[in-house]
This record gives sequence, structure tokens and C-alpha cells, in this order.
Amino acid sequence: MNIKHITVLLLTASMLASCGGVAEKSDSTAQEPAPIEAQEEVCSYSYSEAPVEVLWVAYKYTQKTGVTGVFEEVTVMPGGKGSPAEALQGASININTASSNSGDIARDPKIDASFFGELENGAEISGVITAAEGDDLAGTVIVDITMNGMTMPVPGTYEVKDAQVELKLELNVETWSAGDALASLNKVCEDLHKGPDGASVLWPDVTVFVTTTLNKECN
Repeated sequence: MNIKHITVLLLTASMLASCGGVAEKSDSTAQEPAPIEAQEEVCSYSYSEAPVEVLWVAYKYTQKTGVTGVFEEVTVMPGGKGSPAEALQGASININTASSNSGDIARDPKIDASFFGELENGAEISGVITAAEGDDLAGTVIVDITMNGMTMPVPGTYEVKDAQVELKLELNVETWSAGDALASLNKVCEDLHKGPDGASVLWPDVTVFVTTTLNKECN
């Protein structure tokens, strides 16, 4: 091969190297913009004068059939501000027991007189949320409930849907030494509490649901 041919080959190789795709790919990669990360929405919750519903479920008959009612007169003092748990922490409620409404005009006076009327300071039940833990959807609470002159802690749960929060508590009235009052109520309602087996039973268990709407502010 003569010098002329060698020169032509060298020039061709040089042109291919300067126009090659590898260098262009490197430049293109370096110019790609970094992806933009979506910012997570952060919301703050608090309570202020929203309506509160306190629904109770008592149980009768051997097979434990539920009887529902509501307390129509309640007063709530707010807790903190921040997460739902922080909004619940420290909140308190006072219930006028005479406002209990089971939808039965014959039953309600008996509940008032024969159960709440047999308790110490039976005209009122109060509760304070002393502990709350969880996230924006659900969590747990401890509520100190005062009834029959005694204050006892009750564990419960909360659930949040948008800004509506619902607390659920499972109580046994014998925890507050209210067994005699329960027996008094069962005596005046003996026939109404007889199930298919003929036994008159009024259980000490009560399920309580407290529902309200929180203020919700998001960034």
C-alpha cells in the first residue's frame, strides 16, 4: 500500500470519529432535565363548634340484640391543632343524660329514672381524651370517663373520612359500679327484655359512637 492510500484511510477514520454517534449521545444525555417531584399535601385539623352526635347502643336478650339511642344535649371543649390525633388530644365532652332519646317515649323516662337516676351525679356523664395516636385516617384514643362519681380510662379508636371524625368506645357500666342501676332498669323493663328463650336480659355492655366534623386546612 502506498503513502497516498494510507493518507486517505487516515483522513476517513478521522472524519468518522469526529461525526460518530457516541459523542452525540453523551451530549444529549447531559442535557436531560431532572424530574420534578410532586409535593405531598399537608393538612392541619382542629375542632370549633361543629355539631356533635353521641350515639349509644345497649344490648338486650340472651342473643345480645342492639337497642340504639342518642344524647341530644352535649357540650364539647376543643383539644389541640395539627394531625387528627393532636386535634383530639385534650378534647372534652359533657353529656346531659336526661337528653337520651331511644325513639321510644315509654322507654326513655324509665332509662332516666331507673338507671341514671340511681347513679351518683347521674344527670351528667363527662369524658376527656387523655391520649390519641394515629395518622390522618385512623388511630387509637384513651378517654377518661366520669360516671357514678368515678373516673375510669376507656380505650377506643377513631376514623377520619375527609374532615369527619368518628370515635368508637366499648364500655361496661359495671366498671363504674353501675350494676345495681342496671338491675333496677331491667326490673322495670323486665317483659321488654325477654327474648325468645323467655329470659329477661339487659347486658352491661354499651357501644358509644361520637361523630363530628373537624376544621381542615391544607397547604
